[in-house]
This record gives sequence, C-alpha cells and structure tokens, in this order.
Amino acid sequence: MTNYARSTSLTAMVAIAAIAVIFVLAYRSWGDLVPGQGERAATPLEAAGQPGAPERVDRLSALFPRTQTHDFVAPIPGSYKLPVIKLAGDGKLTDHTGRATTLHEEYEGNISLLSFIYTSCRDAAGCPLATGLLFDIFHVSNRSRQLAANTKLVTVSFDPVRDDPQVMATYGQSALEDEDRETKMAWRFLTASSRADLEPILSSYGQTISIATDADTLKHVLRMYLIDRQGRIRNVYGLGFLDPRLLLADIETLLIEEAQNKGS
Repeated sequence: MTNYARSTSLTAMVAIAAIAVIFVLAYRSWGDLVPGQGERAATPLEAAGQPGAPERVDRLSALFPRTQTHDFVAPIPGSYKLPVIKLAGDGKLTDHTGRATTLHEEYEGNISLLSFIYTSCRDAAGCPLATGLLFDIFHVSNRSRQLAANTKLVTVSFDPVRDDPQVMATYGQSALEDEDRETKMAWRFLTASSRADLEPILSSYGQTISIATDADTLKHVLRMYLIDRQGRIRNVYGLGFLDPRLLLADIETLLIEEAQNKGS
C-alpha cells in the first residue's frame, strides 16, 4: 500500500470515529429531553413538582413489565386526559373488623381503585384475576412514595350472605397482616349487612349480578373503577384492560393533574 493510500485510509477512519462520537453525544443530549430515550429524563411526577420516589422509576407503570397478555406500550402519564364519568355512588358497608363505614368515607382523601368480588368465586378470569391484580399493585406500592401515600385499594363483596366481616378478614389476610403494610398503600375489605344495603350500591356502579342455576355461583361482569380524590369515577376497566401498567399510568395522570391544578 502506498503512503498516499495509507494516509487516505487513516483520514477516513478518523472521520468515521469523529462522526460516531458526535452521534453518541447528540443521542445523549436528545435522551435528556425525550423521556425513555438515552439517559434518564425527569419523571412526569418530578416535572409536575412532586417529590421523587424512594427508588428512581421513570413512571409508575415501569414497576411492571410488558407481557404477552398485554402486549402494548403503556401510555405516557399526563399525555392524555381522563374525563369525569360521573360521581361515584355511596352506600352503607361494613369493614373486615365489623365497623360501619360508607364508600364515600373510604374514598375520602385518596385516589381509589374499587373492585367488586365475592370470595367463593372460582372463575379464573373473574374475581381471582381482579384480586390478584390488586395484590400485585399492593406489593410494589412501597417502591413509590406517591403510589403508597395517595392511593387506596377498596374491595367490596357483592355476596353479603356468605361474605361476612370475618370472611372478608380471612380473604384479605395476607395484605392486612403484611409485615411491610405501613409502607404500602391502604387496602380495605368491605361487605354489606344485607342485600338491601348492597343493591343501590351495585345499581349506581352498573354492576349487575345474577345467581346461576347451582345457586353457589354469582354471574357478573368483571369491572374495576378508578375514583379520584373528589369521589368521581374517572375510568372503568373491563377484563381486557386489567393491565397494572394501564392502571398505574392512569393513577399517575391523576396525580399530575392535581399538581397542575395546584400550580394554576
């Protein structure tokens, strides 16, 4: 190879290396501006003026992986609005200790996820699925101060004849007695004293129940409700949308909305 060829080859290599360095620097700078690209950008909660979580998580939805069941990119919190659907219904209930309460009392001061279940449900795509999802969210909630401090889980039985307070206490035992429960979100397990107390609650949420021919099975449509701090329904999740990433993105969107409203 001639000296000229060597010189030309060396010049080309230097030029390629320089372009590569420029590309990396540009990518890192772009990543600082665009969440999810390059280096970590400020989280939506931090951008809205909220304090950071104990563990640095870009978004609450990042606490859970993308799965084959829900194979889509989780929405970016704060990039969309959750319209008010209607005021959440109220009604007389009893907690797992036997203390009288109401739904509005339970919602007060929190963003709430409400689930209607009955403890003897054996449908894998029914109550066990909903409760399992809430357990997943409950168990990761101590990884985010915002999630644990601002959100409450509310499970209500629509089978008051069999699901008395003691049964509800047993049903929720692993959460109620969790050794880290003080650092996790609150979770309430409620039932009604009678079907007469329960019916107006179910009606207000559009939660229909019917007794199957075996008399032990209660047919129902699986739903979960997102209630804001003002006691308003902001989203309703059916079977195909029970993805923890989606629920957490919606919760974070409400937190961002609250922070923006305070700043305006």
